Amino acid sequence: MEMSLEEKNKRTREDLEDLEFYIKEFSDFLPLPVCAISPMGMVTDFNKAAEGLTGYLSFEIVGENLDKLFLEKEDLEKIEKEIRKEKSIHNKELTLIAKKGNEIPVNASISLRQDRDGNFIGYFLALFDITKIKNLQQDLERKVEERTQELRERLGELETFRKVTIGRELKIVELKNKIKELEAQLEKRA
Repeated sequence: MEMSLEEKNKRTREDLEDLEFYIKEFSDFLPLPVCAISPMGMVTDFNKAAEGLTGYLSFEIVGENLDKLFLEKEDLEKIEKEIRKEKSIHNKELTLIAKKGNEIPVNASISLRQDRDGNFIGYFLALFDITKIKNLQQDLERKVEERTQELRERLGELETFRKVTIGRELKIVELKNKIKELEAQLEKRA
């Protein structure tokens, strides 16, 4: 028994809805903040992890321009041009502006989206919060600076010690020479 055209269309629509639901579930499952961006730079999808990182709910940011989310407006324009050539960009450091206004350092990975004919239809943007890494880096730099300052101070102390020691040695040599001179004078008198 063959299905009618109407039944086939209904079945195809149901399959498409199931696929869309699956993709949405999978996107929301990902622990990595991911969003889809249109060719005009508008956010078209925003997963749960992106909501968690930014503080924006999906409905608040979908339809907004991507530059609302980042401090580096000019870099975003360069990225869009670059992504069309390179197809993907990894570890691009950017500053995300969260809903509350706080700045979050992130590493962004961007991947070109194309339709089956190879036409540019936007890109995916995945973000990795590097706040902890940046804090560790700043702590390390601070410790290196402190240690460098300690070493400079020690070096200064050693230089002072060297000058005192050399000055003392020169004085000892001078005194030994004076003693020899005085001994020589005593021998002449005797």
